[in-house]
Amino acid sequence: MNRETLEFWGGAGIIVLAGILLFAPLVIAAEYTFVLLVIGVLGLAVGALLVGLSQRGRAV
Repeated sequence: MNRETLEFWGGAGIIVLAGILLFAPLVIAAEYTFVLLVIGVLGLAVGALLVGLSQRGRAV
């Protein structure tokens, strides 16, 4: 598996996990909802960055 594919699927996996983390406090009565939401939003940002930069060439 080359680096670009690993970055793409790693970023996609982080996006999925962060999405689950964003909605988990709504489903279960979690104590640390603010912390989970912050980690979820940061995970979405990191995942989007990895997916966006996984292809060669200019990112923007």
